[in-house]
Amino acid sequence: MPPGKPFTAFCMVRSRELKYRQQGTPYLVLELGDRSGRLKARIWDKPLALYETAREGDTVKIRAIVQVFQGRKELKVLNLRPSGPEDPVSAEALLPVSGKDLEAYRERLESHIASLTNPFLVELLRQFLGEAALARAYLRSPSGKLWHHNYVGGVLEHVVVMLELGGLLQRFYPAIDLDLLKAGIVLHHAGKVREYSLDGFIEFSDAGRLLGYRAMGYEWVAGLIGRIRGFPGELRNRLLHLLVIHPTVEAGQRPAVQPMTLEAVVLSHLIMLDANANAICRIIEDDVLPGVRWSKYIPLLDRFIYAGEARKP
Repeated sequence: MPPGKPFTAFCMVRSRELKYRQQGTPYLVLELGDRSGRLKARIWDKPLALYETAREGDTVKIRAIVQVFQGRKELKVLNLRPSGPEDPVSAEALLPVSGKDLEAYRERLESHIASLTNPFLVELLRQFLGEAALARAYLRSPSGKLWHHNYVGGVLEHVVVMLELGGLLQRFYPAIDLDLLKAGIVLHHAGKVREYSLDGFIEFSDAGRLLGYRAMGYEWVAGLIGRIRGFPGELRNRLLHLLVIHPTVEAGQRPAVQPMTLEAVVLSHLIMLDANANAICRIIEDDVLPGVRWSKYIPLLDRFIYAGEARKP
């Protein structure tokens, strides 16, 4: 939505905070989200009443204008009311969704899985995606909350891109065990199914916050491996290693589990490549204002991002 144009929409209250100006006058800061993303909203009129009206997880109907505050887009809310039973909206309909053709991505995932020849990995992936409810959850799961692939279908999109890139890389490095790499790409993100809740907006589940997707994915996949008679111990260790590696490295620190096989090194770089490319595309498209060449400073990357001169107002 371009700045300055009024619009009416339903959205989800992701967070709320009552703040006070220097003279002690209260105002309300909301974070509102829908399928297109999320924006902050500052409300100066009747903030105390609206604080009780707009609670986290509530669906509300707003009339608002997109404006620019300190170089960032946010909402100026003109009217706000809770949604009612008569309103044609559901929490599910407000979740952000991948803009890609998810059916085509699902077909690409199935094609990559069908290309595997190792019988143990074939059986493992068959069991992993064999339960309809879990398979559907995997295909719908976001891959992140804020930074990258943070929408329904995010894991599917992220995984398919890495599968495609992994196949290209193996042409130049034939020592890569492509079956193992592909299985690792798919299963590294198994725990994402349980890491997030999708009740109107993407949030960590209790288990996701306490354990993280790697621990949950390891437990899940190790359990599946235990059901497959004769699954080789060496293959088990090499595959589970791909589930627990940490691709990110904090300044001056080592990751908890460093990539220590060829496939793990490749996977760690594929994860970071696609995650950061996805995030930077989102920043350029959604966060950089028209006519502005640079993003705001991005702490996670410790840099600004150049959007270029092609962006017009």
